Amino acid sequence: MKELNLFCFILNLCVTVLAGALLTILPVLTRKSYLFGVKIPIEQHGSPEAKSLRKRYITVCLTGTAIILALIAAQFITAPDMSLIAVMYFPLLFIAVQAAAFIPNWKQAGKLKKAKGWKVSESAFAETKSSHSRGNLSDLPWIWYIAGLILIIVSVIIALVKYPSLPDRIPTHFDVNMQPDGWSDKSIWTVVLMMPLINFSMLLIMWLCGVMFIRAKLQIDPQNPGLSFTQHRIYRRRMGHSFGLLALGLVVMFMILGLISIFPDFNVPFWLIMSLSLVPVVPLLVVSVTSGQGGGKIKPKEIPEKAAGNQQSSFDISDSSYRGDDKHWALGMFYHNPDDPAVFVEDRFGVNLGFNYSRLPVKIGVGILLIALVAGYVCITVFLPPLL
Repeated sequence: MKELNLFCFILNLCVTVLAGALLTILPVLTRKSYLFGVKIPIEQHGSPEAKSLRKRYITVCLTGTAIILALIAAQFITAPDMSLIAVMYFPLLFIAVQAAAFIPNWKQAGKLKKAKGWKVSESAFAETKSSHSRGNLSDLPWIWYIAGLILIIVSVIIALVKYPSLPDRIPTHFDVNMQPDGWSDKSIWTVVLMMPLINFSMLLIMWLCGVMFIRAKLQIDPQNPGLSFTQHRIYRRRMGHSFGLLALGLVVMFMILGLISIFPDFNVPFWLIMSLSLVPVVPLLVVSVTSGQGGGKIKPKEIPEKAAGNQQSSFDISDSSYRGDDKHWALGMFYHNPDDPAVFVEDRFGVNLGFNYSRLPVKIGVGILLIALVAGYVCITVFLPPLL
């Protein structure tokens, strides 16, 4: 138990440092045409006022990260047995940190834009409407997901072959040293189906994330459409492979956890199992940081002939001026426009995609996700401690 508490404490520290660092550099990754969710002229990105807001944001993020680290240390000293639960809950504090760092700067950026009389074009970025530019499912790196599905099927076959020779009770819970400390009655569900179904559900979620990213429309800079088009295509390809690698790593991790129950002598270190899910995160973070929002930091070696023209017609561009109005962005983060048919949109802060919260499918999906998250946290909080 002490080893598990220490591991969770170290993991909590690492996650906090990483989350704090990523939160701090988000302004650097965001397009220069946005200042904390407010659309500004690109030439004002380096203005003293804009630099002052970014400096204040960084200060709040670093202060919040330091406070969370102090709380983690205090928790480990006073209540070490709560370390596993703490790993689940302390990262949620970064929601409050980001709100404290972002919202005041968003308000100030809006006031600054009005006071300075900054004028911006409502269509600084135009959307492509062609299926090629939007991205087809053929662009998805299927090799990662197919490999994951094959591994899941293999795990089911192995479990079926092994099932008749297993004892009536099998280990289903392990300590930090991967020694069994909990057993369940043998059944098709516990031996063959449970872990593969969990694994398949996780793989499906990762696949849907990849599809969402691939199918999101490109946002082309009309002032330099060729470069913008190429950057985004490269960025989407890199992120697709990063998502796929992460999905495969998670599949392997869950597969090993499932096989340990039917091969208890198969001694795999706990740190190795965790690494299978943590290590693939690194390429995803590296791509995000080095590429910038929409691939804006990528410097292509060459621009394909299709993207080399300067005419917007080369990209089948549609007008998206309605998305450029600040009034459609609540708190500078949440897009809400019933006149926009799009479901996925590019956020105004950071490198991720967001939603058009006026669309009914988005409202239903986000509602289900929030309910699932709350239910998951409640279950972990109520049922996990007695098992440890």
